[in-house]
Amino acid sequence: MNKRLIYNNLISKSFVSMALLLASSSAFAETEYPKNPVLRPLTLTDGTIAVGGALLWGEEKDDSRGALSLNAAYGLTDDLTLGLDGLNYRVLARPDNNLGLELAVGLGVRGYQDSHVNGDAIAYGVDLNAKYVFDKNIAMTFSLGYVKWDEEQLKNKDEYRYSVGVQANVAKNWTASANYTYRDLIDFTQNSAHEVSVGLNYAYSKSTDVGVFTGYSNFDALENGYRVDHSFDHVAGAYVTYRF
Repeated sequence: MNKRLIYNNLISKSFVSMALLLASSSAFAETEYPKNPVLRPLTLTDGTIAVGGALLWGEEKDDSRGALSLNAAYGLTDDLTLGLDGLNYRVLARPDNNLGLELAVGLGVRGYQDSHVNGDAIAYGVDLNAKYVFDKNIAMTFSLGYVKWDEEQLKNKDEYRYSVGVQANVAKNWTASANYTYRDLIDFTQNSAHEVSVGLNYAYSKSTDVGVFTGYSNFDALENGYRVDHSFDHVAGAYVTYRF
């Protein structure tokens, strides 16, 4: 796959992913996949296709620009979803997608950077994702991930990511989200980085969601030897997701 296409599909994924999580699951069977995002599972139902896009505007140092992020996924089974960024397998489901704990394992591409001097770097990772639903109006999300940065010319780098988030219904069909990620960086110039994002999702129908999001990251691309083209300090945008 062309590396520029990889970048276009993954740009600002750390910011966009929490917003799209609200809209990532099929909602055709009300008893199984509710319209309510808080109750939605971590994987798509068997045979369901979800497509989405986000328009975003971001700043990195003195550079500001717009970007388009695309997302698509297909439910191979109720527990296994294939997306542009890889596979997601649910190892523990909530009975009838009601209250309690849900677990899924993800594997795939997790980022992209490039440099005029040091070449390209693509991140591949595996993560354990969890969701705990307290009631129909609030849920917590958690993630623990390992990322290997495959460098074209430099020594490969490692990274561990720890995330925690919350989803809460604030009005009818409106769901707010917030997410924090700590990045433990190994063999980077920086030792660590922090990312925060918030979003607001409107469940327009069982098949369509729209929303807005904003986020901040202190990962310094220049300090770590990359161009600023593929990173944002601050970002804001809007997205839409459709399922069929």
